[in-house]
Amino acid sequence: MKIEFLLIADAAQVADGKLFVLGGAWSVHRSVNFPSPIQFAVCLSVLVPWQEAGTRHPVTLTIADEAGVPIIPPLNGQFEVGKPAEMAEDTTQRSLLAINLNIAIPRAGRYAVLATAGPSKAETQFDAIFVGKKVSLSSKDNPREDAERGN
Repeated sequence: MKIEFLLIADAAQVADGKLFVLGGAWSVHRSVNFPSPIQFAVCLSVLVPWQEAGTRHPVTLTIADEAGVPIIPPLNGQFEVGKPAEMAEDTTQRSLLAINLNIAIPRAGRYAVLATAGPSKAETQFDAIFVGKKVSLSSKDNPREDAERGN
């Protein structure tokens, strides 16, 4: 078994053996404040050889910050592809998964989306960036302010 691709999108669903993706393959989340709520989908395609069909396989999804700390608990599940009688016995099948999430990104930085399916692993990343106006927290920018405070 092998993960064929992993991507993030605005939304996604699997229907009739097809992956429907809206706003797919982005890599930057822009926000004017953090924590920042975000709705997005993780899309995964797994190639399953005929001999591995008909059994359940574990799948795990983890979203972690730059230090490798998960920002949500890992999501664990299982998937299975059948052995249709009309398919040749050496056929590799594709299993498609779309996981729609609604989470909070805690702070600006780089985040990794990691997926495992059986022994196969894949990773993609996105950057969360601040696009608002920063507030000066130091009087270094305005020395007159220190004089006005009597320091």
